[in-house]
Amino acid sequence: MKKKVISIVSIVLVCVFLFSGCGGSATTGVQEEKEEVQAYAGKEGRITAYISGPDQMLKDIEEGFEETHGDVLDVLAMGCGPLAQKVNAEAEAGNVQADVIWGAEPIVYIEFQSKGILQQYVSPEAEALKKEYVVGDGFYTLCNARYGVIVYNRERVADSEVPVSWQQLAGENWKNRLAIADAGQSAMALALVAGLVQMEERGWSYLQALKDNGVMLTQQNNQAIEKVASGEVDAAIAPHDGVLRLIKKDKKAGIESKLAIAWPKEGALSVQRPIAIVANKSRPEINNELCHEFVDFVISPAGQKIAAKYGFISVRNDQSLPDGVPKDVKGVSIDWNNAVKEAGELRNEFDRIMTSK
Repeated sequence: MKKKVISIVSIVLVCVFLFSGCGGSATTGVQEEKEEVQAYAGKEGRITAYISGPDQMLKDIEEGFEETHGDVLDVLAMGCGPLAQKVNAEAEAGNVQADVIWGAEPIVYIEFQSKGILQQYVSPEAEALKKEYVVGDGFYTLCNARYGVIVYNRERVADSEVPVSWQQLAGENWKNRLAIADAGQSAMALALVAGLVQMEERGWSYLQALKDNGVMLTQQNNQAIEKVASGEVDAAIAPHDGVLRLIKKDKKAGIESKLAIAWPKEGALSVQRPIAIVANKSRPEINNELCHEFVDFVISPAGQKIAAKYGFISVRNDQSLPDGVPKDVKGVSIDWNNAVKEAGELRNEFDRIMTSK
């Protein structure tokens, strides 16, 4: 089977990240109607998907879908921030090249919906979704979830000091030992910051405490995890799935991983990954059907099992948790509509705190 997954290391776009990419002004969440008809950039009988995720997972998804549909899918792989940037830039130019987008966080999709970028489609597979994952009115569908957790280096953190709560990271004994991704560079980092700020009795004072404790900023979450693995820092606030993939990679290589996950007693931050179809009235009907069928596949048991192999949490009632995630894991929900309204403040205040002397 032909492999068409393209990894994008960097995408230079003339747009400001985070709503121009993943942040921005308040939105009503109501899909706006666009009067102009966008020209269709693709070919009849072939669709393009912009996806954020591990390259091998995307190859597995593509192969799984094309087993029954033939060679009909082109996948453009990129980080969640570049994905949002690219879609916004193409929308400004009046021609989004993607048929389907999958990745980033709900903040991005709520903004896309308000701009009229998304096409409504309710998959029959959505009947199997857990109640808490039924959102988006069909303009976007939650298809995976990940948890914001504390990852630490087992060789540098004694059993007695493994953090059991978020608040411990603000303590004196964690000074100059922690990393977190920059909320101005990473959509997932913005989502994690939104969750930390929304947590009761913490707010911005918690982020200020981390800054005062000498927290290290990285551009992306995987870089924060890598800093922990290398011993440059002892712990990081990061998504769980990237940690599980590195642990699995070490195990496969016969290496005992230095990484471990601490699941905070207050709860891990629950961050979902949506999938959506781009609105385009000029898209051929056969391509619309392929878009529907691809969304169906991603949400289906087969698609969910592929994502679970790479650490992602299934949104279905009939699927189990990935290896490495506790059966009794406690998740903390994030108010995404509130996060969208306050996205500008989240970015600005995070930057002010983290860059202050």
